[in-house]
Amino acid sequence: MKRKTVSLGLAASAIVIAAAWAALAAGLIPLWAAETAIVIAFPALVLFLGLWWRAPGGEEDIPFIGY
Repeated sequence: MKRKTVSLGLAASAIVIAAAWAALAAGLIPLWAAETAIVIAFPALVLFLGLWWRAPGGEEDIPFIGY
């Protein structure tokens, strides 16, 4: 994975979390829907953040980040 690909995943998960929070605050979606979106997107955000942190600039593949 390249850093650009990982950055897109990181941005997408952050946008989902922000959109769910904003829609909940505006009263557009029920609490359970916002919770579901955040519970699914937050682990992806953490995973993509770790991959982004470890992704090298010019190589094709990233190193194994462990368990």
